[in-house]
Amino acid sequence: MEIMEIINEVLGQSHYLGSYPYYTMVRQAKSEASAIAVFVDRDRNAAILYSRGEPTGAIYRDTLGALFGDSAVLKISDQDDYDLYAVDLRAVELVVAHCRVFNRGHFPHRLSADIPEIGTKRRIPGVLSLLIVRNGAEQSGVRVSIKKGRQVLASDVTTGDGKASFRLMNGSYDVVISSRTGEAYSFLVNFNGKRSELIIELDGITDE
Repeated sequence: MEIMEIINEVLGQSHYLGSYPYYTMVRQAKSEASAIAVFVDRDRNAAILYSRGEPTGAIYRDTLGALFGDSAVLKISDQDDYDLYAVDLRAVELVVAHCRVFNRGHFPHRLSADIPEIGTKRRIPGVLSLLIVRNGAEQSGVRVSIKKGRQVLASDVTTGDGKASFRLMNGSYDVVISSRTGEAYSFLVNFNGKRSELIIELDGITDE
């Protein structure tokens, strides 16, 4: 049985709380002991799982296939409406074991309130994805931090394919990379648009 079929079976035995815009759903889910929020469209669907008020799992599926955990979160839109269900905690934890989210900072959040704006020019939110390589090899387990001046805005560790992703406002940021051997590297990046992918080589930077 596929994981979405398991979720549908669980939801059929759960209490339906209503349909909400993303941020309203988030507030409601935080007040529940455990819950599952689902979005279903013709070409794509998503599920967010909440344990003790915190988002702990995510699934995203479209015509290209399915994503689970942190990679799924980056596809979740805060422009969609979600059906929210109060679900038994044991059932939620069973599903989360297959789609656990380790970096909750990847979930959409109101960036204008979380990240200080400098000046009056309007900036838009987006996803910046970084691929860290050394001598052509993808570097896993490398800590990547995003800084604005002295403030660290976000931090993540690269996955097995050498990638780390961040939700940020458009603008210029310092990217600080700490290798597993203790070496530190710093790069200045200019992030524009809703989604950008950069390849960072530890002796330079290239744009994909």
